[in-house]
Amino acid sequence: MGGSGGYKTKQRDTILRYMTDHKDSHVTVNGISDYLAGQGARVGTATIYRHLDKLVEQGLVRKYTVDASTGACFQYVEPERGCHEHFHLKCEKCGRLIHLECSHVRELADHVYSEHGFRIDPLRTVFYGICRECSENGLPSDNDTREENTENE
Repeated sequence: MGGSGGYKTKQRDTILRYMTDHKDSHVTVNGISDYLAGQGARVGTATIYRHLDKLVEQGLVRKYTVDASTGACFQYVEPERGCHEHFHLKCEKCGRLIHLECSHVRELADHVYSEHGFRIDPLRTVFYGICRECSENGLPSDNDTREENTENE
C-alpha cells in the first residue's frame, strides 16, 4: 500500500510541476497526458483528472472553460496573485493566457450588472486576440489573411 501512495504522490508532483512551468497557458488534460508520455510515464486521463481535481480543491489550480471546443482547461494559481477577480486574454497565435488586471474591464462588468442585471463570471470570460509579442514579431492576424484573400480575387 505504501508503494502505491508514493507513486500517486510522484504523479501529483509531476503534474503540479508541469502546471507551474506552464502557468501562463491554459493546460488541457491531453497536453498533460502528452507531456507525461514523453517523460515515459503512462498515466490515464482519469488519473490526471483525479489529480487535477484534488489540486483544484486545494486551491493550487483553477479549472475553467475557455471555449466549447476546448473543454475544461486548467491553470496554476500563483499564490501571491490569485486568479479570482480578473479576466483573461488569450493569444490566438501563441496560445498564451494573460491575466487582465484592468479597472476599465471591471467598470464594464459593474456596468453590465448594475444596468442590465447580468453578472459576468471572470473565470469563464476570455478575450481573444493577438498578444503584443506576436504582433511585434510580425505574425499575420486574421485581418491580414482576409486582406490577402481579397487581393487574390
